[in-house]
Amino acid sequence: MVIFRWLSLILIVLAVMLLGADLVGTLEKKAVLIRSLHDVLALFGYDAKTTLIANLSPHLLNVAVMIVEAPCWLMLAFLAFSFAVIAPSSKPVRPLPPPPPIPR
Repeated sequence: MVIFRWLSLILIVLAVMLLGADLVGTLEKKAVLIRSLHDVLALFGYDAKTTLIANLSPHLLNVAVMIVEAPCWLMLAFLAFSFAVIAPSSKPVRPLPPPPPIPR
């Protein structure tokens, strides 16, 4: 479970970095620039869309292409949130202290 927590934190950091890169790109070009997961993977030399089209059945193809075309920071944040829900914190939750007495 510790691995899921650690991976969740790493994915959140990556999502915030990609969101910041999209913001800076938008400010530089003065037009909305949102990088999809396909664009980010293309920076590493991997063409995800072609691979999906070649290997998936037509039933799953539309969903998979929609996921690959979504903003990368959004996909990473969703994945990080999913991992955080899977592996909740192991710290025990302390009960709240009792309220102070009412002066009379």
